[in-house]
Amino acid sequence: MQRSLRVTVLLAAGVLSGSLVLSGCGEQLDQGLNNVAASALEDAVNRQLSDAGITLEDGPDCSTDLARDGASLSGDATCDAVAVDGRAVRAEFDGTLSSSGCSGSLAVYVDDAAIAQIDQIPDCSVSM
Repeated sequence: MQRSLRVTVLLAAGVLSGSLVLSGCGEQLDQGLNNVAASALEDAVNRQLSDAGITLEDGPDCSTDLARDGASLSGDATCDAVAVDGRAVRAEFDGTLSSSGCSGSLAVYVDDAAIAQIDQIPDCSVSM
């Protein structure tokens, strides 16, 4: 009887601790997805800059404000960086990222002059 009670208490404790851990997992998962999305956007910005012959010192550093909508992420993001020649680089994204592609508006600026404005980001996907 004691063994049965011990197993039941251990199972209940495990379920309770699992529930507490899982409530934090959703936030960690969302942050992880935002990090993956930021990485995909950083790659897209780097490709646009490379096509324009611009090299960055570092980055870009993208921050996202995206919400999960089924199998996609929708919202906006901004990226900032500095070109090797000291010019300020900024990119703005507003759209949707998914495993089937990334669509929306991506604008890349160097010293506030637009160097790229695209509605479909080539070779971009975010799997969830």
